Amino acid sequence: MHRTGSLDDLHEQYPTFDTEALLHRTSNKRIAPEWLDQCYQEGSPLGDSLIGAPAIPGLEVYVPPTMGRFYVIGADPAEGNPTSDDSALTVLDRDTGEEVACLAGKLQPSTFAAHIDTLGKWYNNATVLVERNNHGHAVLLWLQDHSLLWRMPGHDDKEGWLSSPRGKALLYSAAADAFRERQTFLHSFATFTQLGSIDGSTLCAPEGEADDRADSYALACVASQIRFPEPYKGPLVYSPDVPMPSEQAEQKPQGGLRNVVEELGIGIEDDWDSSGGRPRLLDGMPDPSRSRLWR
Repeated sequence: MHRTGSLDDLHEQYPTFDTEALLHRTSNKRIAPEWLDQCYQEGSPLGDSLIGAPAIPGLEVYVPPTMGRFYVIGADPAEGNPTSDDSALTVLDRDTGEEVACLAGKLQPSTFAAHIDTLGKWYNNATVLVERNNHGHAVLLWLQDHSLLWRMPGHDDKEGWLSSPRGKALLYSAAADAFRERQTFLHSFATFTQLGSIDGSTLCAPEGEADDRADSYALACVASQIRFPEPYKGPLVYSPDVPMPSEQAEQKPQGGLRNVVEELGIGIEDDWDSSGGRPRLLDGMPDPSRSRLWR
């Protein structure tokens, strides 16, 4: 501590808990290690034996979908070639913030988008927040053409999340708040490690290290705080100012017809037949209920 001003060396050699020895150095990290640790609950994927799970290589499912619950997906696309970054996604329970599934790998935009759609439909038609930069445009285009999942707008009110300097700051501020307030629960150790590596000044992982899982998790944290309009389930209410169809049929001619009649000097109010419900001056014309004149 005297040499570096931090307890990193001590924690590496004499960790209080298992993960502490593997944490990145804590100086100038965007998300404090103690916030991450309080939200990390070690878990193992349920495996291939899970009934009904999508057959996606590399998919890690921690909690299967539950009827009636809402889920969100944060997605960070990449190019998908052997030398590119991973494409990564995280699925969170919208209300509890629990990580229920994640996926990372060398996936091309169209393949990655198809996996988003498949996984989103399995998780009760989850809503999706996709990073819009670079290959994110291709993913959003595929989803527009082939998917019914709702694609969330970002901080600029456009579809997807723009990771500009402002967008990156907003993204990790939301993620840090979620961990500090214990509004999310993390199961993936790989994601836990990447989140702990995010530098406070650059909002990226150290050079040569990956942060795709971290970005996707932060996107899911933002998505979990967005509420979309849900179907109205209350009683139907009719405004007293709007006449019912039966009342409209009993009304006298209005608008253009009245103006024409008045210009001709005909007293339409005096010529209204109260017994028959129609004006005598129009005798011989078709029944009003079948005439466009009365609609």
